[in-house]
Amino acid sequence: MNSQQNINKPVKADNLILFTFFLHFLLLLGASAVPEGHFLIWLPINLTMETFIIFRLLILWKRYSKYEPRRYNSLQLYWALIGSSVFAMMPFVRGTYGSVAFWPFLIGTVFLFLFSHLLKERITSVFVNPSKTRQLINLPRALAVIIIVGLVIITMLRFTQAHPNFGLSIFLYLIAGFLVFCATPFSLDQERIEKLKTD
Repeated sequence: MNSQQNINKPVKADNLILFTFFLHFLLLLGASAVPEGHFLIWLPINLTMETFIIFRLLILWKRYSKYEPRRYNSLQLYWALIGSSVFAMMPFVRGTYGSVAFWPFLIGTVFLFLFSHLLKERITSVFVNPSKTRQLINLPRALAVIIIVGLVIITMLRFTQAHPNFGLSIFLYLIAGFLVFCATPFSLDQERIEKLKTD
């Protein structure tokens, strides 16, 4: 009974939203400063994106926190991960600005977000469907490959004329891409998740 009461307790939006804001604020400062230059241009842009996220969370809190706290917690985590991914990807995309690679990477990044949302039900089913949970082992494997590839890229770029932070930007971009796919299942409602358990 106590556990059920804990589940149904109203969510403290000030704690959750403030945590998301400070996490994103640290990331957006880095995204505005790296690579060097145009900090005062990118900071307002990033703050505008963060304002949209916080405004969206406040709307969701008003709608769900009192009567569907688990739904609110899920959406809160979704926006926290998506925002973190955006700001973590930005240094690499900005680093390619002025080169022929900029537009392909920018368009590819947008498609990455779209593609991850198209696969959100398939990803969610791996977590909730008992017949597919064996596929969960692929997630830590994929993360391990991303980390190894990122570290190799960082090491290799240390011996080139590339910017010292460019390798780290690529590494963060890869990790952020992984987080995008991990975030999308949290956008599904409970009804759809229950259906995926038996599909």
